[in-house]
Amino acid sequence: MTTLVFLSVMGAALLHAIWNALIKTGGDKLTGMLIMTVVQGVMGLAIATTRAMPQGEVWFWVIGSGLLHSAYKFFLAFAYEQGDLSRVYPIARGAAPMMVMVVSMLFLTDVISGFEQIGIALLGLGILLMAHGVFTNGESRRLVPLALCSAIATAAYSLVD
Repeated sequence: MTTLVFLSVMGAALLHAIWNALIKTGGDKLTGMLIMTVVQGVMGLAIATTRAMPQGEVWFWVIGSGLLHSAYKFFLAFAYEQGDLSRVYPIARGAAPMMVMVVSMLFLTDVISGFEQIGIALLGLGILLMAHGVFTNGESRRLVPLALCSAIATAAYSLVD
């Protein structure tokens, strides 16, 4: 991996952590997420104007991906209103790869090796261990469905993208 790629990945991870922390610690999480989503959309549109426009059939996927990204963010904001970042985030982001794997195996005829399946199972175990407090108190009734909806939207946009 080149230094530029490594720094790009680390920078993206840092920005991702920062915006999640800002949304979680902010007063009105939904408004904060809406503002962030609009700013990202405007920035994306500005960048898009410097590129060739996609062909007509691509717009269905572009719009679908945008709607799914928005759904992921808003379910995440609602989940942050119900519980701590350390409990919401592992479920919301960690469950998506497992969902993508299942859909890929069942509907896209992808072959997932035994080692890959073990890796995904270990990811699931890690999610349960990190978010264990959710299941020991009343948080789970409110938090888990919202975090899982965020994970479903993440899995869906991953498949669409």
